[in-house]
Amino acid sequence: MDSEASPRDSWSSMSDSSSSGPSSGFAYSPSSSREPARDPRTAADVERVHRAGDGDAQAQTWLVMRVLPRVRRIARTFLRSPADADDAAQTALLAILKSAPTYRGEAALEGWAGRIAVRNTLRLAAERKRERAVSVGEDAMPEEPELEEERSAEALPRELRAYLDGLPEAQRTAVLLHHALDHSIDEIAETTDVSPDTVKSRLRLGLAALRKQIRQDIAVGRRRSS
Repeated sequence: MDSEASPRDSWSSMSDSSSSGPSSGFAYSPSSSREPARDPRTAADVERVHRAGDGDAQAQTWLVMRVLPRVRRIARTFLRSPADADDAAQTALLAILKSAPTYRGEAALEGWAGRIAVRNTLRLAAERKRERAVSVGEDAMPEEPELEEERSAEALPRELRAYLDGLPEAQRTAVLLHHALDHSIDEIAETTDVSPDTVKSRLRLGLAALRKQIRQDIAVGRRRSS
């Protein structure tokens, strides 16, 4: 078990395919069962988010500006079209404002907003995919992710996004969330409503499929068009 490579280690090495104290006990006291004191900054965030949910215009502006960079990055990761990415970001921001009264500060504000943005973006991406499937004479290419790893993958026979488009949607989503957006296994599980073991399986299968595609391209001498 210890020798098994993690999904992230596998991702990091994939582009290389192209180049061959114990705690002490303590007595129970009423204070030991209390929740840790909340960071004053977190409490202030919760208050402002709730004000945004109540319709306070100033608080809403603050919340939108606070989470906008994260929301835009998520939208642009899953949607190639700038117009679709903008639509996804706007939809996600509205959903975040609508959900503002439910924010309790148990997670970082950007992480909480990011999970809402991912769900909304995946929903819009699925709608766009269905629309393309039924459109007659549609020439649009599949959505392409904007990956942090693209620079390290320049030597691959094809662009990394082309390989990702060949994965089943569930595997592609897991790979993008984990490697492009740095979501943890548990965060992906919560966002996609599956178990952590399922997420790990999707990552393993997705990365194995990517490596297989790359090896096949190398074997037949495929080269990226300029």
